[in-house]
Amino acid sequence: MEKHKLRQIMIDHQKMLSKKEDDLIEREVDLKYYLKGNEIVIISGIRRCGKSTLLRLISNEIEGMKLYLDFDDVRLTDFQLDNFQDVEDLAFELVGTSDVSYFFDEIQNIPNWERWVNNLYGKGRKVFLTGSNSRLLSSEISTFLTGRNKVIKLFPFSFSEFLLLRGFIVPQKSELVSWTKNLTSDEIRRIFGYFNEYFEIGGFPLVDRNDDVQLSRQYFEDIVNKDIFSRYGIRHVKEVKDLILYLFSNTGTTFSYSTLKRLTDIKSLSTLKNYIDYLKNVFLLYTIDRFDFSIQKQKISSSKPYIADNSFYRTISFNFSENKGHRLENLVFLELLRRGKEVYYHKEKRECDFIVKEGLDISDAIQVSYDLSNPITRKRELEGVKEAMRKYNLDKGLILTFEDSELIPEQGITILPVWEWLLTY
Repeated sequence: MEKHKLRQIMIDHQKMLSKKEDDLIEREVDLKYYLKGNEIVIISGIRRCGKSTLLRLISNEIEGMKLYLDFDDVRLTDFQLDNFQDVEDLAFELVGTSDVSYFFDEIQNIPNWERWVNNLYGKGRKVFLTGSNSRLLSSEISTFLTGRNKVIKLFPFSFSEFLLLRGFIVPQKSELVSWTKNLTSDEIRRIFGYFNEYFEIGGFPLVDRNDDVQLSRQYFEDIVNKDIFSRYGIRHVKEVKDLILYLFSNTGTTFSYSTLKRLTDIKSLSTLKNYIDYLKNVFLLYTIDRFDFSIQKQKISSSKPYIADNSFYRTISFNFSENKGHRLENLVFLELLRRGKEVYYHKEKRECDFIVKEGLDISDAIQVSYDLSNPITRKRELEGVKEAMRKYNLDKGLILTFEDSELIPEQGITILPVWEWLLTY
């Protein structure tokens, strides 16, 4: 693209970093860790989860000259390899020095970006960048930037961040367990009311700020159209949307490729797997496998799907009113991801929703059930978590519910409302 056009775009974009706002929500990210050193900082995550806002929070902590460029701007469609050098030249022209910290949004849109960013690193420039595609985390790029990058995996708001948006201040992590034990009845009611809201509308920052869950449908359409259909040149739009609808409506339930082929009319197994990979690449979908000490058996086991945010249950999936248990399970799964856990499910005679692996060992068995008032449901959930505890030699198990709370010390099982687990564990 022509240099004078790029110059105007860069001028326009600088307002993003200089714009002052007092109501930015601090994210649960250790900024001090990412600000020290000169490594490239990569912020990855689904569109609209707050990556650009996190860039602004980071920029507020950095002194000196800064330059921001949003590669999602349609005017940058013609950005070419030669324009990388133009950016550096124009940065010097606009701010009067080459010693600039760079902030780049949605950089995955530009071919060969990693080589340019690596050159900036070699010149001693601090670079922060965001992307909505897991290609930023691919082995190829990780190898190219080995030892030169730090990665922030960002998700929509956690429940703690949601409470902060609503004006309810949550203590530091070290104080949380004792804090919840001293809450008044009024405080518990207030938190539970906020949890109900969070459970229904999810954690996309603008959805929460505007109380407009329908925004998530727009996000979904943007992601599917821009990052999947356009990027991969997909012509079978209906088949892919049928696939998405089925997976979104059956979270937490094992699926087989033969079932998916029949329901979506996608005949090729490899094509079907590619489509699922595309959904995972843009962070719309996650899958987990059944745990097995045999890696080979684990690879051929059925997977379970989970979706990026609970708001999609309201705007995309079927059976919204009937799937409270799956919605609660999805919420727990997303929190485990936020905490950086390696997650599987357990299934032998019984089933346990989540098995957490740390190193070579299984550390936790977690069952999720909306309501344990039905004796049959209670028996099933208890037997599932107990089987997992025996299988992996665990002395404790956890059942998370919507509001039930109970200790079963003789069995090593704790039953806890999800809202309390989100704030204390």
